[in-house]
Amino acid sequence: MNHYYTDNKDLSSDQKEFTYYFDNEVFRFTTDNGVFSKKGVDYGSYILVKSIYKKDLGSTLLDLGCGYGPIGIIIKRFNPDLEVEMVDVNSRAVKLCELNNSNNSTDIKVHLCDDISRLDHRFDTIVLNPPIRAGKAVIYSLYEKSKEMLNENGHFYIVIRKAQGAASSMKKLETLFTTVRTIERDGGYLVIDSFN
Repeated sequence: MNHYYTDNKDLSSDQKEFTYYFDNEVFRFTTDNGVFSKKGVDYGSYILVKSIYKKDLGSTLLDLGCGYGPIGIIIKRFNPDLEVEMVDVNSRAVKLCELNNSNNSTDIKVHLCDDISRLDHRFDTIVLNPPIRAGKAVIYSLYEKSKEMLNENGHFYIVIRKAQGAASSMKKLETLFTTVRTIERDGGYLVIDSFN
């Protein structure tokens, strides 16, 4: 399957840089063919970050399926003491993440990783803008693995459009977590907070 949540090394490269403003901070992001939302930070990612960046996120956060890195990088800028890690299955996205991490002077660990259960530690917070085009089986597996990789009292935040399966995602999350709640609704997007 050819979509951004794969590691397609055969795509031609066409890097573009754009400036992004969030809460009076300026970010520079480089994107390329074969990564999610290459023309700019998508509205779902914006809503997710806006909903949580001022919350107590604990001491460790994982940006799962990070793409070129806007979610993790923006959160890190506003939470400099938070240890942020970013992972993706797409090697081009990971290279862009490393470049964007450097260009925005955020100290973040970035990994090429197709299974977060192989990481050697757990997290207080995991954030995910699910790769809808990858299909439910992939997305639900990411939910299950995120549950396994959370510390006790950890939170798993996702953003998903109502039209792209928010209700069924909530049902799946309710099989994994004792509390699943919507903390933001905006423009057809829901931000869902799941925890035990």
